[in-house]
Amino acid sequence: MASGPSLLESIPKLVAARDAAALVALQDHDDKQVRKAARKAIHTLRSKGVTIPEADAPRGWSAGDLNDLRGDLEAVAVVDTESTPGLCRVMISAPQDERSYLWVAAISGRDQIVDFATYVQTDGQRARMIRDWNRGAADRRVPADWARARIRWAREQTLSSGFAVPRQLDDMLVHLGEAPASRPTSFLDGVLPPVDFAPDKDNVIMVLANARVNVWPPVVDVEPMMRRVNEKHPELNEQSPEDARYDALLAGAHGDETLRADLKAQVANLLDDAAITLWLAGNDVEAAKVRVLSAEIRAAAEPESLPWIGRLLGFQIASTFAYLSRQQQQQVGQ
Repeated sequence: MASGPSLLESIPKLVAARDAAALVALQDHDDKQVRKAARKAIHTLRSKGVTIPEADAPRGWSAGDLNDLRGDLEAVAVVDTESTPGLCRVMISAPQDERSYLWVAAISGRDQIVDFATYVQTDGQRARMIRDWNRGAADRRVPADWARARIRWAREQTLSSGFAVPRQLDDMLVHLGEAPASRPTSFLDGVLPPVDFAPDKDNVIMVLANARVNVWPPVVDVEPMMRRVNEKHPELNEQSPEDARYDALLAGAHGDETLRADLKAQVANLLDDAAITLWLAGNDVEAAKVRVLSAEIRAAAEPESLPWIGRLLGFQIASTFAYLSRQQQQQVGQ
């Protein structure tokens, strides 16, 4: 028989539906709280003039009736790139028998699992959570199959890099399905509108800000690039013309294969995920512009030489300096 909490949540719906027979079937339930709630509900219906059948009436509780009361039993998913900059949180709520699983995976730009947690939800908790998701996402949904594939792909990338994954993730593999043969492409392909946007160093700043690149932690190693800039242009400082500093930055980045690999992998990945967040918020045009940036990085043989890439690297330099400053302060404090 169904567990007490699930039935407790269904009783107000039975009262609203004036389903006296179903309540009678629950008045002798093994769970004391269910019995008490069912008998109180029967009394309420009787006071409203509803005929209450005898306890041996043919109508009984069935799994099918419970599933009808549970509402939408489709798996739903959402992506969050704002709560932890530099990470993509993929969340899936998947109904099971009488309960739902909520899976929360934190995935880095390198497509590696940083954290994974499994929670058990009641139907009421799931319904409230989905309402919250819908309020922020204009009823748009991330495809659950894509979200599952994204988590499975990240698990395989984590293991192949020599890192362990949380045990909870391995315990849930039976529900998450098979690992895809390649990285899942963004489901936004074919969804976003075409935009007339050719990024350059002047018009890209707001697009990067909308993708929250300015709050990312250090995700690429800019220190070798900065050393080359300082060695070749020791005369440059904050008072130097902006164009001169920008050109020196691009020259210092050119040919840096490690930087190139980071741009084509994790930076492009993080931009694609940021586009999903913008799309969920209804900002289709801005999401499409961010996707233009990620597509240019992926397609370029030397993405570190793209005319606008210096703006992104500038944000990363500021982030790196802030990170190093915090480290120094912590060392002084110790």
